[in-house]
Amino acid sequence: MLLLILAVLQTSAPAEEARATLQSCQTTDKGWVCHYQMPTQMTVKPLEGQPPVVAPPASVELSPAPAAKPEPEAPVAEKPADLSRQTRLIARCGDAKWYSVCLPGERKEAQLLKEAAAKSAALRAKVTGLLSENRCDEAVKAALEGGDLPLAREARAFCAPQR
Repeated sequence: MLLLILAVLQTSAPAEEARATLQSCQTTDKGWVCHYQMPTQMTVKPLEGQPPVVAPPASVELSPAPAAKPEPEAPVAEKPADLSRQTRLIARCGDAKWYSVCLPGERKEAQLLKEAAAKSAALRAKVTGLLSENRCDEAVKAALEGGDLPLAREARAFCAPQR
């Protein structure tokens, strides 16, 4: 592992046959993720006057990182940092034509976000309609059945002075 870190920190470019090759790149919600194929043997030059170190072949097994529990996916309203990015993505790639500058993954994500926003707006309209008819319990129940806990809290808070 230390040898890999030294290889990354090395300032001079390695020989052509010892370079890592780019396999694929994709965009995620946290930025770009690229996958590289590392060479089986790599020479790392030390920083000051030490003899070069030859990394062993790929027979060395690295222990995998412990799997983190995936966080539950929050609705669009609960992620204010991503809200502006999602809005821009929907506007840019939601109804993208063939000549638009959108990657296929961005087009799919924009369509999913657009559908989720439409469902959320429909649920909000339904709950608002029930609240306008003074049917508070049904409005809260509809929001909870729709899976929108913040909307259910808003409906309950709206109805609280009436009870």
